[in-house]
Amino acid sequence: VLEYSDANVAFHQSIIQASGCTLIADLTDRFFIHMRAIRRVTMRRGGRAETSIVEHRDIIDALTRRDADLAERRVREHTLGLARHVEQHCDFLD
Repeated sequence: VLEYSDANVAFHQSIIQASGCTLIADLTDRFFIHMRAIRRVTMRRGGRAETSIVEHRDIIDALTRRDADLAERRVREHTLGLARHVEQHCDFLD
């Protein structure tokens, strides 16, 4: 889980950097510093790591196809899925 958590952050940072928007890259770099510890815990709950891997593959597939609409939809679904997961499994964050 620790290795996947670090790879997960690197995946997200790569996509953000590929956008070419330095403002978003700078903001999210600071955000990910704070999220690393929380991410390692949340990945262990409710099968989130496995779900995340599938979602990341779907995002990569959409990017490879150069289908911006599909990539956007999959990123949004991934983000909202994580939010639902945190609500359901991570009450310790309250």
